[in-house]
Amino acid sequence: MKYESIKTFILVVLIFISFVLSYIVWSYQPNFDYLSEESHVSEIDVGGEEKTKNELVEPIKIAFKNEEHIKSFKEPEDRREMYKDMAAWVMDDVEETKTKGRPDANQYVELVFPTAIPAPLLTNLFTFDDEVNLPNWDFERVFMIPEEESKSIKVVVLSEDHKQQLKAKINKTEAYNTVQSYVNDENDSLEDSIVLDEGSDPIYLPASTSEWTNKTVVASSIDSELFVNALFPNPSLVTMNTGEGYFTDGQRGMEVTDDGRKLEYINPLETNYERIDSNDLLDISVNHMNEHEGWTNNFMFSGTTKSKNNIRFRLTYNGLPVYDQDKYSVIEQEWRDDDLHQYNRPLIEVGSLLNEEDTELSSGEEVRDNIAANPDKYNLTDIKDVRIGYYMDYSDDTHSLTLEPSWFIQYSDDWVQLDEEELDSSNTVEEED
Repeated sequence: MKYESIKTFILVVLIFISFVLSYIVWSYQPNFDYLSEESHVSEIDVGGEEKTKNELVEPIKIAFKNEEHIKSFKEPEDRREMYKDMAAWVMDDVEETKTKGRPDANQYVELVFPTAIPAPLLTNLFTFDDEVNLPNWDFERVFMIPEEESKSIKVVVLSEDHKQQLKAKINKTEAYNTVQSYVNDENDSLEDSIVLDEGSDPIYLPASTSEWTNKTVVASSIDSELFVNALFPNPSLVTMNTGEGYFTDGQRGMEVTDDGRKLEYINPLETNYERIDSNDLLDISVNHMNEHEGWTNNFMFSGTTKSKNNIRFRLTYNGLPVYDQDKYSVIEQEWRDDDLHQYNRPLIEVGSLLNEEDTELSSGEEVRDNIAANPDKYNLTDIKDVRIGYYMDYSDDTHSLTLEPSWFIQYSDDWVQLDEEELDSSNTVEEED
């Protein structure tokens, strides 16, 4: 073959390859809609953060009992640090058995959770040496009992109805020594506690007068329009009623109330729905909140209404629960199968500290005596819990929040604040659904 013919052949081949490559480039159309959708989901951020389930659930009280003597932590932060240590201790030999009530022991540590917790959540709260099959019942109390002979700890998770229990072992001498030091009152972080009710679920109160501080903090605002992307599947269809703070896509609605301080979302489409298992309800709610980084400030799991698939998270500050009359301290959701039916939450968050002032709370003994002296007002059998928390009030003038330490009683389904100046008077601050 002549040299010129070879050059011509190579040139023809190159031209053909060039046409093929050009066709591929021009005919390829990336799926911009798909990329746009993924980008939309990943960019939803209302200014909070993501949380794991173990960050949203922790005991509200830890009591150390030695014979008739009961101690608890003076400071909430010490309680939280102790719980973190306990959560890291490895448990083994897990078994479920029947029981007839609380463990019968002279010495033990009792972890009291703020609400009923689904037992499968234990794998998120504590450490196990192997996979465990956990029952579907709920619990509120966990006991750690030191066993001197083996230098180990027996763990008992008591079901809410006191008929079932999970037993486990912590075979760690260091953990045993830690529990023993607290039970034997060898730690300055503890104070005397008393019991309001000696019933099946004792309510522990600090015996002496407590010194606290009233706090004034900045009330930061959250942009309500950020939730349009978080709550509506197609934000481009959403319209806003000017001046009314109401957003809708024709089916779902989102209303901003209280001068921009609270959000109420509803998807009113009536559907048949089944009750969601408590653990699954917690899963889908936490995942939904994480998708738009909705954990502004420190909220903790505070309960469910199982018949409605309702779940609630309460604001905490410095380890104490926060209560108010306007529900600025509660995030609440209801689910219908896999669809969010209602979502109510505050659009204000606790900012930096502006001012604080020392104050003193009544002792647990005074609270107990007050309850005993008012049987017409307080039916002891209906009192579910008594706690120290913060009462939160919003100031329009300064756009700030005041956090006032106070005693609160969970009486029936309401949280009642006790008046420090006149303990026999009280105000209902919140009603649970």
